[in-house]
Amino acid sequence: MQIIDTSHIEGFPPEVILGSAAISDDYTTHILSEKEKAEYNRFNNPGRQAEYLTARHLFHFIIGKLELNIDVIQLDKEEGGRPFATGGKKHLFVSFSHSEDKVFCAISESMDIGVDAEKLSRPIPQRVLDRVLNETEKQALKELDPLQIWTLKEAAVKCLGTGLRTNLNEIILSIKNNGEISTRFNNDKFIEICSFKATDHQIALAYHSTHI
Repeated sequence: MQIIDTSHIEGFPPEVILGSAAISDDYTTHILSEKEKAEYNRFNNPGRQAEYLTARHLFHFIIGKLELNIDVIQLDKEEGGRPFATGGKKHLFVSFSHSEDKVFCAISESMDIGVDAEKLSRPIPQRVLDRVLNETEKQALKELDPLQIWTLKEAAVKCLGTGLRTNLNEIILSIKNNGEISTRFNNDKFIEICSFKATDHQIALAYHSTHI
């Protein structure tokens, strides 16, 4: 379990802390609330239980690094499934992602976020890429790796909090001259996304921008 050093990553907002943990079935359920225990017990797949429990322990680990009192922090979900946490006067923006062997958690006290991470070895078939790319992107993003495109779009959807209601081809990515990546959704929400490699994963962190 670790905090990923993002200080050298261009475009990664300092207001966000990102951690990762190897998925394990060694973690105990004592940290779970009654609501979380009920959710945990609904999983019939031991692998899914291990992933869920690892994510919760990672969340507690990051809360400790933020020097917040975990006893007053409650992790919850919006109606669309996007996680968040509250405690006292605090509101925390939270996002989880998992690959086949790791869980990632990003937390911010000040901005909406969405994180997605995939193992570098994961293949993205061309038919999948064709499905998620808008026609205007196929030329503009041709230099990007398919896995990078996938994580960029997944992170943006998580940041929006719209879940399955939003098709990935509705998220139109733009690359600025300086290489920064962003998207504007429904001409309303402007989201910036930074993309990087760490812990053998391709990672994307999307966040609501204050830029016009």
